[in-house]
Formats: sequence, structure tokens, C-alpha cells
Amino acid sequence: MTRREGVLCTVGLVAVALLWSLGIHAPFVYDDKIEVIGNPTIRIYTELGAIATYNVSRPLLIATYALNWAWGGFDPTGYHVVSIAVHVVNVLLVGLVLRELVSPRVAHTTALLWGVHPMCVQGVTYITGRSDALCATFWLAASLAWLRNNGRWTLIFVAAGLLTKEHTVLLPLWLWFLAPHRRAQSGPGWALASMCGLVVAGAALRVGIMGWPHLELQRPVWQQTMQQAAAWDRYVLLWLVPYGQSVLHDPPPLGPWPIVPMVSLVFWLAAIAAALASRRIPPWRGSDVRWPPLALGFLLFVCWLLPTSILPLKESVAEHWAYLAGVPLIAAGCLWLEPRGALLPVATLFTLGLGALTVQQNRMWSSEVALWQNAAVLYPQSADANYGYADALRFAADWSPAEAGYRHVLELRKDDENAAINLGICRAQQGHADEAHAIWTEVTRLHPHACRAHDNLGAWARRYGTRREALDEYLSAFHWCSDDADALLNLGDLFWERGDTGLARKYYAQYLAVLPYGAEAERVRAR
Repeated sequence: MTRREGVLCTVGLVAVALLWSLGIHAPFVYDDKIEVIGNPTIRIYTELGAIATYNVSRPLLIATYALNWAWGGFDPTGYHVVSIAVHVVNVLLVGLVLRELVSPRVAHTTALLWGVHPMCVQGVTYITGRSDALCATFWLAASLAWLRNNGRWTLIFVAAGLLTKEHTVLLPLWLWFLAPHRRAQSGPGWALASMCGLVVAGAALRVGIMGWPHLELQRPVWQQTMQQAAAWDRYVLLWLVPYGQSVLHDPPPLGPWPIVPMVSLVFWLAAIAAALASRRIPPWRGSDVRWPPLALGFLLFVCWLLPTSILPLKESVAEHWAYLAGVPLIAAGCLWLEPRGALLPVATLFTLGLGALTVQQNRMWSSEVALWQNAAVLYPQSADANYGYADALRFAADWSPAEAGYRHVLELRKDDENAAINLGICRAQQGHADEAHAIWTEVTRLHPHACRAHDNLGAWARRYGTRREALDEYLSAFHWCSDDADALLNLGDLFWERGDTGLARKYYAQYLAVLPYGAEAERVRAR
């Protein structure tokens, strides 16, 4: 790399860092409250065993959260600083990897355009999206080491990727596609075999400790395949035209004869077949024949998205899953523009436009209410999007709009017990305790296992009813949910107030086992 290239790269990386720093004060949202705030192991960062076993597929990711907590607790600023640093490193790695495959001008332009694209927001500003960004770091680092014929470091980065996110299972396949582009053609076979061994060992360890992957939904294979074909269409569209981005996307609709998804599936299968047919002989025989850049980029797109497309998850589309998938799309455009002499002016215009959209997206992520309002506007008939919006309003103590939101959710999904429970909370907060009691009682009649409804009825009984009624409700919550921290804490308090310190100790101990760092933990320990 020349000095001029080095200066331009440095300026570009600094610009990317400054752009993303505008989202540095965004709060924890959505799954952040489960994966980060609700993860007790990050608060005992000195116990590496706990971090390693909490999720054996992602100990390196969890370790980064633990370091963030050690440096600043639950101040989101530190988490954003780390995520931005990871993204800046990824921009550098994208440029370095592409320099091995295409011209330096195309490589640097692609890296910059990808680095400022608003489709990266969920991988950077959304703290839970760090799993994809950090996985991409090791994916790109392994690719660079592989292209430079450094087998040892390739294996290290593959292992690190496997300890970050399950995406990495197809990294050896991607490196097999890259094999003809290596600087030295000798001996890729042993390294590929070693990487495949790492993947098999990692999968066996994960299944041995955590069991088979949990299926969030029971969805037929054909339906999952059709839905993901349509999801891939949406990813491509959002990368090409970043309009309609959302924290939550409704799954593409599938009717009895899903013509559009079927056409999409046929297209994707044909495109994969064409890409695979574009190289004539296997790489391990040694050849100067290389994958055409467009075919190679398409295979990167497929390898990156396929792992999250296999299992039927509650969310069929999530923008952070497509974090690295935009690189080949942008590179294809740059390759088309370069011989026409239009790369620099078009890239400059697009960099400014994409940067402005990224600023807008980061502003939206700085407010949980605005974030979910956007989802509810885009998908007005989505119960999940409207539930998220109502929840955000409730957390902001905006009770009346939150109540209206939960009522709309119940119109869309009549048996949503959580929406009904939260509707009762909104009514209680507005001074209508009896209405709230009636709502929660109806929930427990329809859903006896609704622990939160029992907890709220217990709180109502402590204030307006009798201690006996409260005890019955908390015991019901404990019966259905033995790890219900609210029920355990309140049972301990009730027995403590009754003078039964033995039972109080029992429930307090279980509370501390479930929530050792809860807001009431010190008071409970003192008792």
C-alpha cells in the first residue's frame, strides 16, 4: 500500500468512526435487555467458566459484554464504543480482503460505502447486533490470512469465529471457494480439513452441553425455505434501496400458492448453481483458474446468510443477520462503474447520501419509542410491532398511549396474555385498580400459567385485599414459574413480615439464585 493510499484509508476510517459516534448514546433496546442486561454472567467477569458455559456458542461475544460491564456497568456508552471500534476494524478488513481480489480503487470504495451504509446500523448501534459484527471480524480476518497463505492464523480466526457466533460454521466452505486466489497454491487441503474438524468439534461440544438447537417455531421445511427465499429478496432490496428499515420486520406472507416466494427460490437456486459452475476444476489440484469476482461475491452472500436461514426462528428477517451480506452487492456495483470512469463521482454521491441515512437511523435508535413507532407505522397490522411500540410507551410511563397500543394488539391477537397483563398495568397506573384487577383475573382464568398476572394480583391484594389473598397469588406464580424472581421476593417478604424466618430464608435464597444482582439483592442478603 502506498503512502497516499495509507493516508486516504486513515481519513476514511476516521470519517466512519465519527459518523457512527453519533449513535453513541442510544439506549439498550429489544434483545439488549435479555442478552446484555439480563445476562448475569457478565457481572461476574472474573469467573471465566461461567462466561464460557452460559452459551458455549458465543463465549467470546459474552466476554466482550463482561469487559464492558467491568469498565462502565450498564452505561450504554462503553458498549457503543466497542461496537463502533469493531465496525471500523471490519471496514479496514473488507478493504484488505478485497485488495487481494480486485483493484485497490474498487476495494477501498467498496469498504467505505459498506462502512457508512445504514443497513449496518443493527450490527453497530444495536448492541445485541455485535454478535454479527464481531463474527464478521473473524470471518474477514480468516479470509485475509487464508489469501496470504497463513494457515496457522486462519485456523486461529476460524476458532475465534466459532466461539463468537454460529455463522462461522460455513466459513471453511467460503475459504474453499477462496482457495484458488491464495498467493501460494500449495497445500490448502490440510488446513481445510483442520477447519472442518474445528467446526465438527464445536458443533459436538455445543450439542453435548446445550442439546440440539431449540426451534422457536414448528414450521414445515417447505415453508421455511420459501420464507427465507423471500427474506433474502428483502435483504437485497434493503441494501440496494435502504428504505423501510425497521427494528422488526414482518415475515413475508405465504399463501396456499406462494408464487412470488417460489419464483424467488428458483432464482436463488439457479444463481447458486451458476456461481458454482463458473469455476471448472477443484482448487486442490492447483490451477490458475479463479472464481469470477461476481460469482465469488455471490457465494459470500450465500455462505453468510445460510446459517440463520436454516432454523425456523420467531423472526424471519433481521437486518443485523445481513451485516456482511452487503459487501458483494456494493462490490458488484463498483466493479461495473470502474471501467466506465464513473466510480469516483458516483461513489462520492452515494457516500454522502448513505451517510445521511445512517445519521437518521442512529437518531431513531436513540429513542426506543421512536424506534418502535417506526416499526408500527411500517407494519400497522403486525401484533409484534405494535406490542413493541406499546411496551416502549409503557417504559416511558406514557400510560394512556401505551394502553391504546395494547388494546390494538389485542384486536390483532386476541389471546395475547402479555398484552392483556400490561393493559392492566396501564389501567392501574391511571388510578383504575379495580379494572386492572378484573383484567388480570380474566387472564388467569384463560391462562392459569400466566405468572405475571398472578404477581400483579398479589401486588393488588397486598394493597387493597388481604395478606392471605396475596400469598395465594404469589404461590400460584411460584407453582407455574419456579424461577419467577418477583414471586420469590414477595413470598420471602410476606413470610418475613409474618415472622416465619425459615420460609422467608427459603424463598430469599431462591430469589438470590435466580437474580443474584437484582435491585433488592443487598436487602435480601442482609435479611
